[in-house]
Amino acid sequence: MKIIICDDEPYICDDLKKRLTMYYNSMDVLILTVSSGEELLRLIEREPEGISCLFLDIEMGGIDGLETARRIRKHHPGLPILLLTSHTELAMEGYEVQAFRFLAKPLRQEKLTEALRAVERELSSGEKLRITADGREIYVDCRDICYVKSENVYLNLVMAGAEASGSERGRFLVRGKLKELFPKLPERSFCQIHRSYIVNLSHVSSFDGRNVQMDTGESLPVSGGRREAFRERMTRYLRER
Repeated sequence: MKIIICDDEPYICDDLKKRLTMYYNSMDVLILTVSSGEELLRLIEREPEGISCLFLDIEMGGIDGLETARRIRKHHPGLPILLLTSHTELAMEGYEVQAFRFLAKPLRQEKLTEALRAVERELSSGEKLRITADGREIYVDCRDICYVKSENVYLNLVMAGAEASGSERGRFLVRGKLKELFPKLPERSFCQIHRSYIVNLSHVSSFDGRNVQMDTGESLPVSGGRREAFRERMTRYLRER
């Protein structure tokens, strides 16, 4: 397990590293600290494997935390990013980069513990879905599915990131029906919003009352009869994270 802390205040990095070391105790956890967005991007490019989560300060010199998170999201759409900030009014901007959690400075131990437990639940929920595409049996991580669209007798699985492995432009086209696929997906994180669409709640960026904006940049319709249920599911999903 590898955790990265990015903050331009050394005492914040040191304090958080001590707290994480105490939380995980004797577990095999590597905790790395960097002091800028530029340094973080270089580290992730050089060592992308095994990152469990990232603590990222919003307000930093050079590339700020939000811009750093945007760049990371292009290649690591499912990485839990926990934003650190002294100004809670900035937290709303974090929804643009699908922040996993917001932690206010100075850090409160109970909030940090809650966030770490949520990360653990997220990592343990990485169920695999078996699909058949192009004559091959493929095992897809459900966390990487952004949404599913029904197209006649086929299902179009749109993956997070345009470079999803093994798919053309981040998509899989498989034969099947939504009603057959839906029960196979993790109940906590998937919701049917329309007769033609199932979405992964972790990839929803916003909802305007009629359409959801996905982190692929696409806007999907929510049918009138499903809007209230979607709001309830989204609220519960965010509360349980």
